[in-house]
Amino acid sequence: MHTPRLILLAFILLGQLLLPAGMAVAAGVDVRPFLIDVEMNPRESKAQTITLQNNYPTRKAVLYATVNEISLDAGGEIKEFVSPVMTDRTNTVTSWIEISRGRLEVMPGESLEVPLTINVHPYAEPGVYHLFLGLVEASKRHVAESIAMAGEANGVIVKIEIDDQRQDSMRISRFLIDRFVTTQESKQVSIEIENMGDLPSTPSGEIIFYNSRGVEVGNVPVESSQVVQPGEKSVIAADVPLSSTLGRYKANVSLSYGENQSASLHDTTYFYMMPWSIVFMVVLAITVVSLLITLLLRRALSAQHMQEDGDEVVMYVKDGHDPQPKDHDIDLKKNSS
Repeated sequence: MHTPRLILLAFILLGQLLLPAGMAVAAGVDVRPFLIDVEMNPRESKAQTITLQNNYPTRKAVLYATVNEISLDAGGEIKEFVSPVMTDRTNTVTSWIEISRGRLEVMPGESLEVPLTINVHPYAEPGVYHLFLGLVEASKRHVAESIAMAGEANGVIVKIEIDDQRQDSMRISRFLIDRFVTTQESKQVSIEIENMGDLPSTPSGEIIFYNSRGVEVGNVPVESSQVVQPGEKSVIAADVPLSSTLGRYKANVSLSYGENQSASLHDTTYFYMMPWSIVFMVVLAITVVSLLITLLLRRALSAQHMQEDGDEVVMYVKDGHDPQPKDHDIDLKKNSS
């Protein structure tokens, strides 16, 4: 007779035991959203909002924000928390986060919107970054940070993907060979490279030499001995591989560079090969020829003067007297008197 009453009493007691547990599950602070997924570029800034909902019916919630870089496993679960490093490095995602680090208070049954700003470093390295933004109930900040590092805190996972928009850009600021190559020391080629892009690069290529008829007569490979960083210059040196031949030549340099995209550089200069030995022989030959011509001219002029000195002067005598003689006339009558 009393069995149904006992069963009913048992259910009432069980309900009373389970009710606090159910209320405890419902109580607490909800954090929304669970995930913030953004694609950004260097120097870009984005604003987000995190909402905190206090489910306690009568108790005020006190929270602190924590920021930790995390690594995820293949299933997307957090496998490691990295201690925060607040530096301004290009790949330190925690330094890109701007959020209130003070005490956050949410009154019973109310919600609070917490502003979040992501400021990507101007020279951020491309890639995918993950961090855990914890909103931890605690009395002190250091307690909240310990709870977050233990992986026992509510919060938001932030995924930031940085596109690789860096560009390769270089130019030849100077391509120089001595105008007149006279000695072995002056056979030096100087190529000044300037990196005007965002990526370090090591240009390489070759210099091709042509004679005055446009025929290739030699080439030499060139390569930078060091990586040229963005905004820096580097000088590549090479030697003219031509023999000691007199003449006018053209040098054409062609360099390639780039990681994201392949590009090339070209420049041209002209010079004269004038070895001292050949110059001396040419000058000597010109001097000898000049002396010979001078001697021949002097001999020819001397022979002409001798011929003029040996010729007879012809005199013409005219009869009669000219009352108005010219300067070159001889008045015989006047002389005879």
